[in-house]
Amino acid sequence: MTKTFKALAAGASMLAFAGAANAADLSFAGGWPPNSAPTAKIEDYAKAAAEYSNGDISIRVFPLSLLSFSEINAGLRDGIADVAGNLLAYFPSEFPTLNMLAEFSELVELEEFSGELSSLAFTGAIMEYVMNDCPACIDEMSAQNQVYLGAASTTSYVLQCAVPLTSAADLQGKRIRAAGAYWARWAEAVGATPVSMSINETLEGLNQGVVDCTMSNTADFVNFGFIDVVKYVYVGAPGAQFNVPFTMNKDSWNSLSDANKSAMLRAHAKLAADIAWVYVEEGRAGRERAPDMGIEYGPAPDDIVALNLEFIAADKDAIASIYQERFGISKGAEAAEALTELLGKWTDLTKDVSSGAELAQIFKTEIFSKVDLASYGK
Repeated sequence: MTKTFKALAAGASMLAFAGAANAADLSFAGGWPPNSAPTAKIEDYAKAAAEYSNGDISIRVFPLSLLSFSEINAGLRDGIADVAGNLLAYFPSEFPTLNMLAEFSELVELEEFSGELSSLAFTGAIMEYVMNDCPACIDEMSAQNQVYLGAASTTSYVLQCAVPLTSAADLQGKRIRAAGAYWARWAEAVGATPVSMSINETLEGLNQGVVDCTMSNTADFVNFGFIDVVKYVYVGAPGAQFNVPFTMNKDSWNSLSDANKSAMLRAHAKLAADIAWVYVEEGRAGRERAPDMGIEYGPAPDDIVALNLEFIAADKDAIASIYQERFGISKGAEAAEALTELLGKWTDLTKDVSSGAELAQIFKTEIFSKVDLASYGK
C-alpha cells in the first residue's frame, strides 16, 4: 500500500468516525396513547429531526410503553429516555417557577385574549419567556438534568361529567379530577372536592364513579377516551390550559454537535406547533362527535360561568403570593406582567393561523432561530 493511499484511507476512516460520533439514536417517551393524534405528531417530529439533521438524528417513539406521564421526569433525569413531553404539574416541588408560569394560562380567559386560538398565543408567550427571560426556569430544568426545548398548550379546560350540573349549587360535594394546583383551587372555591389523578387513570376513574367529573381540555375528551364515558360537557369553566414542556436529558443534548442541536430546535418548533394545533383540531372534532353519542355538549350554566370569572379575577392576582409563600419565588408579579404583555404580542401573531405548518414557521422565526447554541443547555 502506498503512503498516499494509506493517508487517504486514514482520512476516510477519521471522517467516518466523526460522522458516527455526531450521530444520535434517541428515544422519546410518549405519555399519550398509541393511536392518539398527539402521538402521530410526535412520530412526524421524529421524521423531521432525521430530515433536518441529514440523517444524523434518529428518534424512536415509545407511546405509553417506556414511561408513563407520572414516571417521565425521573426517567429523563436518569437517562431512561432522551426526550419527552414532561407534565410538570405532577412535580410541583421540582419545577415551582415553571408551574407558576403555567398557572398564568388563566389569563387567556380574559376578554382581550379569549377565543378558540388562545392556546396558540399562550404557547408562544410562555416559550419566549422561558427561553429568553427566565433563568430560574432553566435552573430548575438543569437541576433535573434536563434542557427545555419548548412547549405546547392544550385548549382551555372544561367540565366533562358523568352527572348533570344544572346550576352552581350542583357543584357542592362533587368529586372532580384536578390536573394541577389551579384546578384544585377552583374546585375548592366552588365547593367541590378536588381529586388528584393522572390523566392516564382518569378514564377508569370516571367509568367506576371514583370521580363525577374531570376538569380536562376539549381535546383530551377524544384523546383519552372520555367521550366514551361522560354524558355532559360544560364549556366556560374552569378555564386555563395545561402547558406541556418538551424536555431532553441534558447529557443527551450536550452530546450533540451544534448542527444537530440546531436540527433538534427546528424539529421542536414543529413539534410545539403541531401539538398545539392538533389540540385545537381534536377539540373541534370532539364537539362535532358528541351529539351523535348522546352527549350534552354546550355552555356551562350561567351562574357557573359567572362564578368562574369571579374566581379568575381574584386568582390571577393571588398566584404570585401563593408561590412566594410556598416556594419563596419573589418575581411572580413581574412574571405575570411580562406574560400579559407577551400574550398581547402572540395573540396578534397567531390570530389568523390556519395550520400547524404556519404556526411552526412563526415559532421558528420568533423564538427557536434566536437560541445561542454555544450556551443553551450547558
